[in-house]
Parts: sequence; C-alpha cells; structure tokens
Amino acid sequence: MNKLTIAFDVDGTLIRNDTEEIIMNERIVVLLQVLSSFKNVKIIVWSWRWEDWARYVVSKLWLEDEVDWYASKNHKWKDKDWKHIFEPDIKPDIAIDDIQACNLWVINLICKEK
Repeated sequence: MNKLTIAFDVDGTLIRNDTEEIIMNERIVVLLQVLSSFKNVKIIVWSWRWEDWARYVVSKLWLEDEVDWYASKNHKWKDKDWKHIFEPDIKPDIAIDDIQACNLWVINLICKEK
C-alpha cells in the first residue's frame, strides 16, 4: 500500500497569523485529524519558520499523535515577481497552505482562513 503524503502549513493554515497567540483554525485542524485516521496517509506539518516551530505549534494544539513528520519549507524569500520560493527536503503529494502565490507541489489546496 502506497502512502499519500499530505503536508499542512502552520501559520495562516493550522493557526491564525493575525495574532501572536497560537489560535487554531478549527476546520483545518479537524481536516488534519480526519486525514490522519486513514491507513494510507502520512501527515507532515511544516513551516517556513523552521521545523522547530512546526513541532511547537503541534504540541500546543495537542496533535502529536496525528502527525508523522515535521519539516521546514526552506523559504528562500521571493523571486522578482514576488512569488514565494521554497526548497524543502521533502515533496508531499498534497500541500495544504494559505499562500496562493506559488505552486508548492503536485496538488495544492489553498485554504480560505484569512
């Protein structure tokens, strides 16, 4: 059985990015929880702010049991057209993010949390 790798972004996706507090975006957190219950799904939580930030947020949201892996998106800033450039070490099958100014991977699901 091949596993489908789904990567969830932290800021603006799993949590709100309009406050210094860690406040979850409930429907995205529920989506992560539901998808993690499938046998052939591997959940990655990543952030442009580094792997440690992803781990910290997941622990604050009590999601450790649902997450298989943590990573940094390796944000390289923006190109001449102001599109975000990422060079992560992993390539998920599906990326769930709030940034629409870039194509992260094969399938990109852009949430409407803003």
